[in-house]
Amino acid sequence: MRRLLAIALLALLAACSRGPDQASLEADLRQRLEQAFATDSLSLATLQRRGSASDVNAPDGEKRVLIYFDAELRVERDQDFGSWDSPGVASLISALGAGPRGLSGIESGGNQRGDLLRAHGSLIYREQDGAWLAVVPQGFTAPRAPQPSNASSTRESLVLAIGTALNLSPGGTGSTERQIISDELERSLNNIQGRLSRLQHGYPMAGGPQSGQYASFARAMSAGLLEQGMKVQPLTTEGGLDNLRLLRSGEVLLALSQSDAAHFAVSGAGPFEDAGPDRDLRALASLYPEPVHVLVRADSTLRSIADLRGKRISIGLPGSASQHTALAILAAHGLQPGDFAELRRLDLQQALGALRERQLDGLIQVIGSPADNIRAASEAFALRLLPLDGDAISRLQQERPGSFAYQLPRGSYPGQTEPLATLAVSSLLLANQQLTGREVELLVGQLFSLKEQWLQHGSIQGTQLSADNALRGLGVPLHEGAEKALQKLKPPRP
Repeated sequence: MRRLLAIALLALLAACSRGPDQASLEADLRQRLEQAFATDSLSLATLQRRGSASDVNAPDGEKRVLIYFDAELRVERDQDFGSWDSPGVASLISALGAGPRGLSGIESGGNQRGDLLRAHGSLIYREQDGAWLAVVPQGFTAPRAPQPSNASSTRESLVLAIGTALNLSPGGTGSTERQIISDELERSLNNIQGRLSRLQHGYPMAGGPQSGQYASFARAMSAGLLEQGMKVQPLTTEGGLDNLRLLRSGEVLLALSQSDAAHFAVSGAGPFEDAGPDRDLRALASLYPEPVHVLVRADSTLRSIADLRGKRISIGLPGSASQHTALAILAAHGLQPGDFAELRRLDLQQALGALRERQLDGLIQVIGSPADNIRAASEAFALRLLPLDGDAISRLQQERPGSFAYQLPRGSYPGQTEPLATLAVSSLLLANQQLTGREVELLVGQLFSLKEQWLQHGSIQGTQLSADNALRGLGVPLHEGAEKALQKLKPPRP
């Protein structure tokens, strides 16, 4: 028995000793933090190595090891890690190789000097000439969708509400007055029935493809609101354009989509020209920025969008708002679909796989950063982002209301040492007039009360929700209920 214990102990010690020593691990982690943040923003307070494991995704013939650690970071100056325009949670998670659940201490509205952030992170190292070299942070897996609970009948509550409403009808009134009472009573009862049904059965929400970021955000939103007694049921869809059509047809009550696509829907332009304007479409809030990502291999000779001419690229799935924006990006740079050797319509995971296998030269995707799939792909091969041309960005802002110039903060992805000039749209939460003002007011209020829950439920993008950015890049009218909720969330003026 003692011999077996001794062997097990030696094996454990050998596993923990693989990879770099403590000093190298600390130096590499500090270097990554300095690449993403100003040198006086964060400091490494403590670092404890927690073990190692072989990297099963290592390229053939390459020896790699994952190093797991716990770290405490001290905030050295006031900073809002949920900001849209400066390095924040996205850059922090990429630098640390942490999943959203592995990071704590982020404060909604900003952290103050002296705050401590805690992270369970990981770095990947490869062995080269007897030395260990840091590669990229380890990725993470998005959480599974929560299972909806069984709904109960609303019959008794509805009968009680009808009885109460009928007792309000005064006697001795004329026909005109009675018609007004009848009309208003019918409208009110419809609202009561709808609200009671939605309270019990939940709000169906059009998310996106199962492996996409909209679906991931929708799952986190659903889990967070469920803890507050509100049921939102995320549905798998084809993407932002499909979501807008489902909302218009009444098949869902909530939807996620890009701000530029929502503007086309409300104005009856672009992909919605045949359907005409959706005059009932309303925004509940702008959630987080979705920058345009134009990705190539790091060893590629391509340096600009114009260099993509004659190459093989992917522009995203049919039915997605991302694909529609990608085509506009190309057009603004003087490129049309016929200018490419191959134009494929793949989802992000498929496109990254094809890029890795050199079956593609580039891809375009509109998605919040850091995108999980892009981070995970960076573990297998080095990627590089292409900037958009300044004149093209200006032209696109004029042509596509809801879009805006954006600097992707440095450190958003491994190896990105400088901010990147690109275009962004807002991810919008949308509804229509089926929801009452009071329902929307409650929903938006609860949505913006979710703070640390976003990371707990696996969403980096959720940490970027703030009342200050809730109206940014809307492109469509704001729901009256959302307007009331957001007014309450604004801090009082001094």
